[in-house]
Amino acid sequence: MSFYECLKAYPEGSASASRLALTAKRLGYRGLIICNQEPSKVFRPEAADRIKGISLTIGAEIKATNIRALRGRILALRGSYPFLAVQGVTEETVRAACEDPSVDLLLHPCDGRRPFTIASARAARLNRVAIGFDLSPLMRLRGSSRARWLEATKRNLKLARKFDLALVITANARSHLDLRAPRDLLALAEVAGFDPGEAAAALQLPGKLVELNRKKWLGPGVELL
Repeated sequence: MSFYECLKAYPEGSASASRLALTAKRLGYRGLIICNQEPSKVFRPEAADRIKGISLTIGAEIKATNIRALRGRILALRGSYPFLAVQGVTEETVRAACEDPSVDLLLHPCDGRRPFTIASARAARLNRVAIGFDLSPLMRLRGSSRARWLEATKRNLKLARKFDLALVITANARSHLDLRAPRDLLALAEVAGFDPGEAAAALQLPGKLVELNRKKWLGPGVELL
């Protein structure tokens, strides 16, 4: 299957794009999407283009604490990158990201302090914004902290299902050592409450979004060939 992972590369991560691509290819990925907050500063992404058998896409991640800054970054980056992810920092920026059709993916923290609300879910459905689930806390947390994270994740997943939202899963890797094989990530997703088919579709979706964004659209449903 065409599995894709979204991650960070040097200098925001600790591994170069080419090192990440080599490791991801060995693990069985079809492609990687690098989502640095400063995508123009990714170290030598062209080196990864020489690695056959894996696709590398430079996207962008936006992290803003207020709506004005968020919208400004979206406007500045949308025309240059085929994939935009927004980190859900506050309830207001979560809602604003869901209301913007230029956003591809909302990476929302699964905790009780910033709940994913019905209003945000409805807006994400209307604007076709995918909801990202970072599974790294499942590997990192222990005891009651992990239990609280699982509870919040399952609550958000239930709401996403209710509104039939597109889902993405990631290990949020910042190094080639953080990458997990697709089968491992799918198993973690099942522990977090995903159905097997749902998890597989979530690991393929980023690649499909990039493919759609790279097409030239004259209008809704009208593609320039």
